[in-house]
Amino acid sequence: MKFQAVQEGDWISGTTKLDEKFIGFVQSVNDEGTIKVWATQSDREDIVGTSIQARMTKVKRLTESQPSSREEIQSLTELALATQDKEWFEQLQATMNSLSPIATDSSETYTLTKFKERL
Repeated sequence: MKFQAVQEGDWISGTTKLDEKFIGFVQSVNDEGTIKVWATQSDREDIVGTSIQARMTKVKRLTESQPSSREEIQSLTELALATQDKEWFEQLQATMNSLSPIATDSSETYTLTKFKERL
């Protein structure tokens, strides 16, 4: 069976040795083809947020995508904090800071008037 090589830091999906489905990122790969993964999602909730093991032949690398919304960046920032990944956290913060600011004071109201009414 042909499998896709993965390396440390890759996001993957697959099944554990106990046939539990998961999504997570690779923490390490050993020479025997066993991968240590930090599970971020799973059909077995109690493995989420823990390190699990999977065989190289039972995983698939996920395609990379850039976060497209403020909410996605905030969610990823929480994950970076949970995993104590300072470099990733700083990258996400830089991305967040480059986005246009959002209004924080919802008590302000604006009235639109036609141009002729202002003259």
